[in-house]
Amino acid sequence: MPNWSKILNHPLFNMGFFLVVRQITKVMDLDNPEYKGMMRGLYLGSQILIFALSMYLMSVINKKNDTTSLRYVEPGTQQWDGTETTDKLINTTNKDYDLDEVKKQMKQGFTNIAVIAFLHLKFGYVQPLIIQSILGFKTFFMSKEARIHFFNGKTTSGELRRPFRVEAPFNMVNEKRQPKTDKGSIKRAEKALKAQ
Repeated sequence: MPNWSKILNHPLFNMGFFLVVRQITKVMDLDNPEYKGMMRGLYLGSQILIFALSMYLMSVINKKNDTTSLRYVEPGTQQWDGTETTDKLINTTNKDYDLDEVKKQMKQGFTNIAVIAFLHLKFGYVQPLIIQSILGFKTFFMSKEARIHFFNGKTTSGELRRPFRVEAPFNMVNEKRQPKTDKGSIKRAEKALKAQ
């Protein structure tokens, strides 16, 4: 059986989806004000529904109330001047971690809305409204939190294991930027914290 999450999250799927929708929208008369109003309504409705689903996901996480302890080391970030901040020890629970991840996803969604609104209102592009109306749902349902709490994904191993790996297009993330859960990294972070 194919792994649908890998297929739907693959960058080539997104590119293929974009090209298919682009060809379909070429047939439509998108300069017609009636279509523009419908596309705006479709986009706003889909974004409101995604926001409501995110709020529902947060309520599901709160109801499960998974207070299992989660300890990991968040790697330091590189500053503008090239220096790196120190690694940070994080002590949290699965519930708080999942809620923080959903909130990050919601912030990213609001940023996407701002970008799409700018492209539509400033330049009159209609295609992004159509594409993001559909891709927003794909992004939400393929998120790790939705897969864990809606589809009962296994969190003991694999890509749904907490803390989640940092992802980037084409897996171009340095291994140093990944959260560390091994005992040696946690002990080093505790020693550095005590030394401060």
